[in-house]
Amino acid sequence: MVENKFHNQNVDLWCLGVLTYEFCVGRPPFESETHKSTYTKIKNVELEFPYYLSSEVRDLISKLLQKDPLQRMCLDDVINHPWICNYKLN
Repeated sequence: MVENKFHNQNVDLWCLGVLTYEFCVGRPPFESETHKSTYTKIKNVELEFPYYLSSEVRDLISKLLQKDPLQRMCLDDVINHPWICNYKLN
């Protein structure tokens, strides 16, 4: 969307990755001091994880925040991801 390219429902998976990051960290993953810098980070998927995030949630977020929409984790795999399963109510 930032690059004004066609997008489909896979953009929702990207949004899920952004929201997961925000919920766990308390700020957006690509936040920067200027809009231009933020957009550059988004376009290049410049993602840094705080030390306190588990490897499981890092894995989930990384698989959702793939630049190529076809490379993003599908929703069925999200539901069955170990980090989700660890906290899912039965």
